[in-house]
Amino acid sequence: MNLMDVAVIGAGPVGLAATLALARQGARVVLLEEGDGGVRTEWRGSTLHPPTLEILSELDLARPVVDGAVRVERVQYRDLELAEKAEFHTTLLEGATPFPYRLQFEQYKMVRLLHEAVAAQPSVDVRFRHRVEDVRQEDGHVALEAETSGGRRTVRARWAVAADGSHSRTRRLLDIAFDGTSHTAPSLVMATPVDLAEHVPDLAPVSYWSGPHGRLSMIRTPDVWRIAMTVEPDTGPESAVEDSGRDPRVARALRPLLGGRSLPLLQHQTYRSHQRVASRFQRGRVFLVGDAAHISATTGGMGLNSGIHDAWYLARRLAPHLDADPAHIGDYERVRREVALRVVQPATDDNRRQGDLYMPEERRERLRKLRAQADDPQAHRSFVERMSMLDAVPRPVV
Repeated sequence: MNLMDVAVIGAGPVGLAATLALARQGARVVLLEEGDGGVRTEWRGSTLHPPTLEILSELDLARPVVDGAVRVERVQYRDLELAEKAEFHTTLLEGATPFPYRLQFEQYKMVRLLHEAVAAQPSVDVRFRHRVEDVRQEDGHVALEAETSGGRRTVRARWAVAADGSHSRTRRLLDIAFDGTSHTAPSLVMATPVDLAEHVPDLAPVSYWSGPHGRLSMIRTPDVWRIAMTVEPDTGPESAVEDSGRDPRVARALRPLLGGRSLPLLQHQTYRSHQRVASRFQRGRVFLVGDAAHISATTGGMGLNSGIHDAWYLARRLAPHLDADPAHIGDYERVRREVALRVVQPATDDNRRQGDLYMPEERRERLRKLRAQADDPQAHRSFVERMSMLDAVPRPVV
């Protein structure tokens, strides 16, 4: 029987990070991905916080990311109709982290870098077009039944890591609940080649706006400006994108800033945000990481980061103890689930709900409170530490 140390399910950024971290610590890993390995160019998940950059540095990937990213040292909170604004500076983190800034680096570029790094690991066996259909925990190992173009194949490993996303088949096969809530209003995310900083005075690379129609964010990435905004559910032709690549909802929301200027769009996608955490992050010899374990609203960019933190923590905890009993690795679930519940879920839920305040007096009060924090040096630093997830990555005891 060909028994690998760890089987990783899913070759997204979290699965690739887990694979690379495990391999770098001597584990023999088989990576199973139901797709063909292609990486589409699309603008999503671009935020990288300081703790994530520290992890990437350990994986020898920080330098190409830093060199290719937009560095963000100030984050703004503004309003489409009100003059007040608040600004927070990540430079206050100097001395607390080697990376006192936030980076915007497109997720597809990160995935390509991780693919290259994983491909260079002799202890990793990457298998595309392997769709895991069944998970069995047998004596001292996990048996994964995968559907391939050549028929059903069985892959065996001492441990398995499920990084197969928010609709995780592995989580369902293990009968693990994924309870939580959903935000009522959907979000619309777009990308535009227009340099918004040329049209909006003093625009920071990352800005979060409130307004009469709800939340709107503008984020500069190396390729484009990304815009995300609250919208009503699609109910008619007004929600359709015009042939010219423009959306009337975007024009209406940005009219106070751009006047009559048109805004061509390169990407246009509506999605609904959820706040959900799996009831278990571990069942026997199988672990859940990333979106398979927890999902949250995207405002603040904590989802991808916390998934990479899961992968790194688990690899550091598991690799030295591949022969251990599953109960010995139980603190992965305790630590990472606590972080999801205590740090990520409250922060992302509050970011989304505060951004979706509609009434002018509520929006003005929100900005007043943010200004008060920005004007107080200690409160300013504490806000930036939370925003940057500095308290979200406890180190494992190995």
